Amino acid sequence: MNPLDNLKDIHAPSAIDVWPPAYGWWILAMLILVAIVLTSIWAIKSYNVRAAKRQALQELALIDRQDKDGLAKLNQLLKRAAIRYFTSINVHQMYGEDWIKFLSTSINKKQNKEFVKNITGLQQSLYQQASTDNFDSYKKHTSDWLRTALPPKKSVIKQLEQEHA
Repeated sequence: MNPLDNLKDIHAPSAIDVWPPAYGWWILAMLILVAIVLTSIWAIKSYNVRAAKRQALQELALIDRQDKDGLAKLNQLLKRAAIRYFTSINVHQMYGEDWIKFLSTSINKKQNKEFVKNITGLQQSLYQQASTDNFDSYKKHTSDWLRTALPPKKSVIKQLEQEHA
């Protein structure tokens, strides 16, 4: 008698199902979903924080040298934008040297010297007879300040709060 005669036929194993996936895939799916939600929330908050900056830049584009009070509008635009972003500092009470120091402190150090020179000229031009000689330079530096200083970094806010406490 042959011992191989007592063996049963080979049975193929059942097919491996794709569903339900293993726990690792569930965890990966949840992590991806959480990442998408958190990224969306961050993007929406970032967009909303920069809304005042976008509005100020749009208003800046509407100011031109033909406005007889164009320089005052530039200064008012800077003041409104600063009030919106620096809520813990009494920006609305600042003028003259305090205002210039505030603006220069909140901008990049690289641009500071030329900015201070131009913003000082803007402040002095506010109280003189209408002159549009340096209007384009003032407008450019207003735009630079809006683009680089807003929204402010937490370290800048903290430094300004200490200076103006």
